[in-house]
Amino acid sequence: MIIDAKTIVITLVIVVIGAYFGLQFIRKFALQIAQENHDAILAMDQADEEVRLKKEKAADLAAASAFAKVEPLVTETKSSERLAAAAAVVVKEEP
Repeated sequence: MIIDAKTIVITLVIVVIGAYFGLQFIRKFALQIAQENHDAILAMDQADEEVRLKKEKAADLAAASAFAKVEPLVTETKSSERLAAAAAVVVKEEP
């Protein structure tokens, strides 16, 4: 085998072409992996968001239920305070 400029140039051209196509293949493979990873992360985020919304809805229902139990007591207290205040005003006006 004779090593001259022509053989070196042909070898370099073959290596450059092989490197180019090899890097293109690696690039496509890496892009595919990145897209699959992105899709998986979006699915996990969506699942976490659904769990958060369920917890938020359950907390809202619990708060509404608790307020429904306490609301009659609050209105009774306000009503009795208003009656007491009105009675005090009536007593003060009578000399």
